[in-house]
Amino acid sequence: MAFYGCEFVFDGIPCSEHGLMVYHFGSTGQSDVSFQAGDVSEDRVSKRYDALMYGLTQNKSLEYTLVFGANTDSMDVDESLDRFEVEAIAAWLTGHDTRKWLTIVQEDMESFRYRCIISDLRLITYGNVPWAFSCNVSCDSPFAYTFPEERAYKVPGELSVNLFNRSSYNGFYRPKMEIALQGAADFSITNHSDNDRVFAFEALPTGGALTIYVDNKNQVITNNLDLNLYPYSNYGFFRMVRGDNLITIRGQGDVKFICEFPVSIGG
Repeated sequence: MAFYGCEFVFDGIPCSEHGLMVYHFGSTGQSDVSFQAGDVSEDRVSKRYDALMYGLTQNKSLEYTLVFGANTDSMDVDESLDRFEVEAIAAWLTGHDTRKWLTIVQEDMESFRYRCIISDLRLITYGNVPWAFSCNVSCDSPFAYTFPEERAYKVPGELSVNLFNRSSYNGFYRPKMEIALQGAADFSITNHSDNDRVFAFEALPTGGALTIYVDNKNQVITNNLDLNLYPYSNYGFFRMVRGDNLITIRGQGDVKFICEFPVSIGG
């Protein structure tokens, strides 16, 4: 048996609570993972030797095998998993109707996490007693994600900043935003790196302290005063190109960008 020695956390629960660790067990170990480069969308027509390419679709989910089992302390005293422990582990990992967060506690991976479900959980025995499991990790995308990063700015009327998008995805990244206005009726963000695209609110209600929450990916706008702010928006929801984003913020208040960048790190 050869051990990797790292741990994982699934749905907020570390595997150490079940006396487990990630490792290679006999001939069973982590699978080689193919990075999901995407599928080419194209047509081929007669009398042309080259294809008509429309783009690349990156929506095939990342999948890999995770192997884990009894930790070295249990190995040292020859204490295998009993059936009550097996049942508790299966209940923890499987049967969820939503994807959960998975983090591999390893030096080069602790900054990332996967949104996934666990399936095909299999018990691995050695000497006819249960010692380990293998399972399939099925993610919601081709990527892992960085932990949420908050970038907060105080805007005195106008402010220019550089937001760096560290995403591995070559398309646009759309962060969440929190905008706490201080009596200003107008607010805008211009991304000069995205052809001067503007996201703006105009003639906003100014009664009371207004805090606006924007989910740019899903194009959802909410606020602390339960107002309908869509009529005040230009619907040019904010997005970031890969790399540097030179932006100008106009208004009066505090702005926070909340980013969970998709990254290609395999499994």
